[in-house]
Amino acid sequence: MGLLNQVFFMPANSQVRALARAVARLARLGAVIYLGFCMLLFWRQESYLFYPAVDSLAAVEEAAHSRGFTLWPSADAGYLALVAEPTGVPERGTFVVFHGNAGAAQHRSYFSRPLTALGYRVLLVEYSGFGARPNGPRREQALAEEARAVVREAYRRYGGPLYLAGESLGAAVAAASAAGGRLPVQGVLLVTPWDNLAAVARVHFPWLPTRLLLRDRYDSVGHLSGYAGRVGVVVAGEDEIIPAASGRRLYDELAVERKRLWTLPSAGHNDWPEQVVPEDWREWVDFLEDAGPTTRDREEH
Repeated sequence: MGLLNQVFFMPANSQVRALARAVARLARLGAVIYLGFCMLLFWRQESYLFYPAVDSLAAVEEAAHSRGFTLWPSADAGYLALVAEPTGVPERGTFVVFHGNAGAAQHRSYFSRPLTALGYRVLLVEYSGFGARPNGPRREQALAEEARAVVREAYRRYGGPLYLAGESLGAAVAAASAAGGRLPVQGVLLVTPWDNLAAVARVHFPWLPTRLLLRDRYDSVGHLSGYAGRVGVVVAGEDEIIPAASGRRLYDELAVERKRLWTLPSAGHNDWPEQVVPEDWREWVDFLEDAGPTTRDREEH
């Protein structure tokens, strides 16, 4: 109260100058806090992008086995993925799948169940520091290089046809690994994808210079610009994490001749598997196999 009394009982000109100084001090303090938060986001952005579930190798093996997976290439050599084989149906090829930013590969049996039932081998790639894998670099370039190594080894072991699939962050990893069209990949399926990471960051942090702060771009549009295969895009209409508009921009801007968009109108970012039926999976893979039309936007089941 003493400071307020001093200000209010000052002459008018003095009051104005005192208030101006107070406002300037508050503005400087706000700028310092803002810049500090920007620096924190810049240096710790990996921790905001990845939410790994970590467990022992024995626990991962047990969980994987209970869901029909084995560690690939092996537990002894240090696994890179979980693999599930088709049973009871003719083999149609191999899907290499990149999961989203949370949990671990063994939590993604909603990819393996429908795809193995259709005759595909499924490799669910595990990122460094997830599951029982040791910590390693998780920058975009490192993830893409490791993804390409997995794809090349999968092709060496199994041959073609070979497809990529990715969900959320994994869609960006799939796009980055397919960049340049150097891998023998016949088709790419992107589920709840973004066009680029900066566009999504702007939605959640509109008051930050996200494009300047992001160290990795994850520009899926740019990565797929030289890709010659088919690209399917599945958008969740009620996605609260990656807005459906971001996935639609990806589709619209893809310089790919053979592409197709499906929209799951009532699906959110995490419950989309519950909104999908076996006929949807069959339609998606038929398109990637070149067994369906190249253009058609799907707005409902």
